[in-house]
Amino acid sequence: MDLRALRYYVAAVETGSITAAAEQCHVAQPSISLAVSKLESELDTLLLERGKKGVRTTRAGRELHHMARRLLAQSDALVKHFQQSAPLPPLRIGLDLVVSLERVKALLARLAPLQSRMQLELLRGEENTDIRIVSRDHCPENYHFSPLWRDEYCLLLPANHPLSLRNQLGVSDLNGIGLVERSFCDLSGQWRAFAERHQLDFAITARTDNEEWALALVAAGVGACLAPQGIDASTPDGVIAIPLSQIEGFPDIKRELGLAWSPLLRTEIKDALLPLFD
Repeated sequence: MDLRALRYYVAAVETGSITAAAEQCHVAQPSISLAVSKLESELDTLLLERGKKGVRTTRAGRELHHMARRLLAQSDALVKHFQQSAPLPPLRIGLDLVVSLERVKALLARLAPLQSRMQLELLRGEENTDIRIVSRDHCPENYHFSPLWRDEYCLLLPANHPLSLRNQLGVSDLNGIGLVERSFCDLSGQWRAFAERHQLDFAITARTDNEEWALALVAAGVGACLAPQGIDASTPDGVIAIPLSQIEGFPDIKRELGLAWSPLLRTEIKDALLPLFD
């Protein structure tokens, strides 16, 4: 006996209408009618009486309805049992950019509805990922991009740095300043070109490949840092953030980060992601 036909039959009984059953099961009306007719032929008995106001069950139809509900419940339980014991398909998340722990936590909170259906894998520097965090400017062509955060680039200073007390700064004030270099910064080349054009001499006092460590070095007074800060984020203790747009002669640089995925991404992952990020 066809379980799908039983599902269609139960829907017809419980909605009292072939039309309503078709809408509930997301199929055309003939599919419901054909399923009922097939069951009646297979069992050699009339199950539903058709009328202008819908359908009504016969005595045999009521018996089949009760038995079909039990059978379908057992079938669903069987499928659920083996789905739970099977390994979850992976969802590989590429963190090409250095993302703070707070932002990773926020991203995982958005992905929480998927955790019962997929095994989340956070990867850095991996090509073979399903989705990845990128800036809008570096999102591959034809990829779907869902924005998550907006940053503006700032001059980060130790709280006791002499420049932090100035009401107004210009580019020339940064000449000779000690800088903590973020080795992963995708604007490093632009900073060097900017320094050469304005004849600025930056002394690199430290290098790091970690965002939190860069902030810690600034807070400890090792040097200043040119880095993006969340527009709505608070500045860490011991650090003063001055947006570059407020320093005369500096360009106003912002970036938008988000989740990107290929149009070739597996359909089940796209269908799961779109309601969460659009």
